[in-house]
Amino acid sequence: MLLAWELGVGYGHSMKLARIGSRLAAAGHQVTAACSRPFFATPLDKAGIPVLVAPETTPADFRPIPASATLTDSLAQAGLLDEQAMRRALAGWRAIIDQTRPDLVILDYAPMATLAARGRARTMQSGVGFCLPPQHLEAFPLLHAFTPPMARDADMLDAVNRALAAEGLDAIDRIGALFQADDAFVTTFQLLDPYADVRPRPADGPLMTEPMRERRPGADRIFAYLHMDVICRPGVMAALQVLGPMLDIYTPSASPAAVAALRAAGVRVHGEAQRMSVVLERARLVLHQGNAGVAADALAAGVPQYTLCQHVEHYLNGEAISAAGVARSRLLFDPGYMPDPTDILAFAEDADAAELALAAGRMHRAMLEERPPLEHLVERCLALLAA
Repeated sequence: MLLAWELGVGYGHSMKLARIGSRLAAAGHQVTAACSRPFFATPLDKAGIPVLVAPETTPADFRPIPASATLTDSLAQAGLLDEQAMRRALAGWRAIIDQTRPDLVILDYAPMATLAARGRARTMQSGVGFCLPPQHLEAFPLLHAFTPPMARDADMLDAVNRALAAEGLDAIDRIGALFQADDAFVTTFQLLDPYADVRPRPADGPLMTEPMRERRPGADRIFAYLHMDVICRPGVMAALQVLGPMLDIYTPSASPAAVAALRAAGVRVHGEAQRMSVVLERARLVLHQGNAGVAADALAAGVPQYTLCQHVEHYLNGEAISAAGVARSRLLFDPGYMPDPTDILAFAEDADAAELALAAGRMHRAMLEERPPLEHLVERCLALLAA
């Protein structure tokens, strides 16, 4: 089996693939992963899954467009308007498939790997809602109205088909075919799926390492999961320092200077990733950047959330949980916004949000208990192999 991850950054993709791969390996299958960003492959390495370096789609001299109104805009920023870059990526993925000879390819935000795998193996798409649009779509829908879309679906389809033709591969007839597969598993809650209205069936649920427990009565901590690029934004560090001793934080790849500044303010800084079931059980608020995984964990634990969003996927997640009354979302990409620690503290004390979050937690935990998503996904992967 081959686990293929192509676009996006962070550990969320590799962590989910590691969970899937570990289950399949335990069932007796040989599993290999291929990632275009080996820096983020640590969860796969820790799971004992061999990792190959996958091709990058984005050329070194590529200038991304300043837009994110549709997924087409985001894919254009990753190089999917550049015929030569796509040809290199297709050839690279075909070489990996030749090398590994998989019976099943599990794809996470990997459009070029998807096209390279056609006719070579059974395929399963697995990813959060934003990264996995329905494959039947003729056009990707508008995601926000901050800026108009700049990349056109028709132009991208033409560029992709030119690259496919040059590599001797069959054309695709619609933009959604960049994510086609024999099966697709949407690894998030329905609330966090931006394509919920156009998807033929509901999202399947997040792949958690362990069940979330309900927030304890009297929980008094604020837990933050923020990347360094968020902490470095104007005003964020100052706000975190004001929260001081009531704040626990984990920041992947935190700089020594940032760790020292936070600890000097009394913040408890964790040096490694924490068990979310443990930290959320004692948290009255989760502060994060709109990450889909953290949002799902907090939903299941019944903990209110405060999001500092800086790009479209995070914005969509923050808006969804805010509309449900369990979060407050703030936009770091708004030039007029400056993080306000009093606003964070006020929301941490919001009794209505706390009650709504507890109710949402009970509902989402019941969904997970009825059909555990990771077990369900593994069953569907094995069914594809047996077909």
